[in-house]
Amino acid sequence: MRVAVIGGGVAGLAAAHELLRGGAEPVVFEAAGRPGGKVGSRNEQGYLTEDGPNFLAQPLDGLVDAAGLRAEVVDAQGPATRWVHYQGRVLKAPSLRLLLRAGAPRALLEPLFARPLREDTSLRAFLVQRLGERAGTLVAALLAAGVYAGDSGRLSARDAFPTLGATGERGSLLIHRPRAKRRTLWNLRRGLGSLPIGVAERLGPRVRLNAAVTELRPSQGGWTVQGEAFEAVVLALPAAPAAKLSRPFAPQFADALAEFHAAPVTLVHLGLPGAEVPRGFGMLDGDGALHALGTLFTSSMLPGRAPEGKALVTAICGGALHPERASLPDQELISFVRADLLSTLGVRSEPDYVRVVRILAAIPQYATGHRDRVRAARLLLANLPRVELAGASYDGVSVPDVARSGAAAAARLLAER
Repeated sequence: MRVAVIGGGVAGLAAAHELLRGGAEPVVFEAAGRPGGKVGSRNEQGYLTEDGPNFLAQPLDGLVDAAGLRAEVVDAQGPATRWVHYQGRVLKAPSLRLLLRAGAPRALLEPLFARPLREDTSLRAFLVQRLGERAGTLVAALLAAGVYAGDSGRLSARDAFPTLGATGERGSLLIHRPRAKRRTLWNLRRGLGSLPIGVAERLGPRVRLNAAVTELRPSQGGWTVQGEAFEAVVLALPAAPAAKLSRPFAPQFADALAEFHAAPVTLVHLGLPGAEVPRGFGMLDGDGALHALGTLFTSSMLPGRAPEGKALVTAICGGALHPERASLPDQELISFVRADLLSTLGVRSEPDYVRVVRILAAIPQYATGHRDRVRAARLLLANLPRVELAGASYDGVSVPDVARSGAAAAARLLAER
């Protein structure tokens, strides 16, 4: 079975790897000059920076082994201390001062307000009902910003945070909360970008770079892609380009994909004196007072990210609440980030390294009703030749979730042979 995999990000590469293992013949079409999509790395001037995520919290053994990178896995080290900027103060999370400011006494009464989550609701509404106005609003804002750069008033409690939603369906978050095994954050010695490169190298000429797909159409029980015949397709693109590509032959499906949205994010990487940056994981903005919704102290957690005596700091700007900030000119954005670091941490030094990474549609936003929209979109493909959707727009935004989405799409095609 010859399968066109459209999109050479993590979902597409995982699909191609699974198809090849299952005896199919995948061909990956990637528009960019490198594989990986939003997952990429750059090493310059002694600083190792990421184009997208900096840490993974779930294992990805299959692809890591496929890329031959098992020995390259690096676990995060050092104190994983987190801070929250809230009401003009930088507070360690968790700490008594933060808990008191956030309305912990009301939050402790949560079991009395625990009603099963029978219908999908927004993350903020769900947590405010459970924890009270102050605590619920703060916790929702931190969860939304930390995972989705999102708006807690729009994100689905059930679909954006399935573990939280499942706990809420059973009852109290405090009493019935399952004891999850602590997950170790990890990366790769040469950056996460080495993962898609490694997988693509193993796939060899099956991966075509600089190969944007402009022709996709059903043809004689299969598909024509760029003039070539295929028996099946994995559409491993974000929702917006997938909608554009499919509109000529599936307008209702394209309209369904138009309901999926993603938030823009710009990363500002700064190289600073190590003595001025605290050791820990990073800081989140709890009430929208800063220009960056989150700041990572990357080199504090991962070795080899900055030269000796220096620190790599990564500010995350934009997101669903302030998308305009993601498009500010470089110098203006850098100035705002530096002002944040001065007001919160007292960092005064000029950076000796700066890199700005812009991602127009960075993180899909799983608004209320997300799983229903995904189900409806996939049903609209039922009358077409064999085709599967995969990627962050549908089945989870983390890199491991995206890889599983691609592998699952491949497995469904293999099962239909």
